[in-house]
Amino acid sequence: MDGATYQELLAKYLKGDCTDEERALLDQWYESLDTEVALPTTDEEKSQMLARNWQTLADQTVHTVPVRRIGFRRYAYWAAAAAVVLIGGLSWLFMTRPTTDLSGEEVSIVDKTVLFTERVNRSKTLERVILSDNSVITLNPGSKIRYPTTFAAQKREVILEGEAFFEIQKNPHKPFLVYSQDLITKVLGTSFWIKANPTERNVTVSVRTGRVSVYSPKLVAQSKGKSDPETIGVVLTPNQQVTYLNQEQRLVKTLVEKPLVVSKEAEMPSFTFQNAPVSTILAAIEKAYGVDVVYDEEVMANCHITTSLDQESLYDKLTIICKLLGATYKIIDAQIVITGSGC
Repeated sequence: MDGATYQELLAKYLKGDCTDEERALLDQWYESLDTEVALPTTDEEKSQMLARNWQTLADQTVHTVPVRRIGFRRYAYWAAAAAVVLIGGLSWLFMTRPTTDLSGEEVSIVDKTVLFTERVNRSKTLERVILSDNSVITLNPGSKIRYPTTFAAQKREVILEGEAFFEIQKNPHKPFLVYSQDLITKVLGTSFWIKANPTERNVTVSVRTGRVSVYSPKLVAQSKGKSDPETIGVVLTPNQQVTYLNQEQRLVKTLVEKPLVVSKEAEMPSFTFQNAPVSTILAAIEKAYGVDVVYDEEVMANCHITTSLDQESLYDKLTIICKLLGATYKIIDAQIVITGSGC
């Protein structure tokens, strides 16, 4: 019997749903083993044994499901073995068996036929990892990436623990997916940051170029009736980021801390203005940084500004403009919202 079948039987055992025949199979398996299984005793040990997106399922299953009374020694072994399977002791099982989320869409962690390599940056400097498709991953110190030596035919998948910058080669026929704790980032070709440190349950994805789709299998599970997980995720464009708040189980979209210019140098607008309408200045900001600026055009119609903002960052530009207008701005859902009484 293969490992997948053992996992299913052990899960049924924990629920108390095993038939006599299935318990006999477990008995046979137990009798063939000559070693004891040590349950993990700390959260740190559990996290080392398990990919984080299985942690909640494992904890809930192991701690809350009643079991039937059987011989103590056999019960202890089965419970330990079941916990190891569900918590991750048999990590090869999860690393070789595709899984599906509750929406029905495949979210394979690793294809059976794909050989994975693990790279850990144990240095104090950045390390570059070049993948088989010439995509480049720059690992921060202390970070870990698992990737196939050769990508599967339908998709490109990697697993990140820590922080890294991705520069992904475009391939519209083979999407690139990054699994980082409870978050999945899907791209066709772009560059972006992911921050998914094991000690911080929140995960942040920030886009430098292109577009990415970000979603969480946990949120998919909560969204009954949704068949496509991406429909309850978010789409990010340059200078946008999203943070998955694990405790609240929600996605928060905003702008990155230091937005960069995305316009080509030849198309870069000038930020020196002489009695220019506010609409012209804000349009220049939208073009330069690829962001949306929302304001009441009718209220601001008579506002004109003379200033030079070429050397200022985006947020400094906005602060100066708002002071000149007697207005304020907020970042809401990755948009710049300016509020004022006009001129």
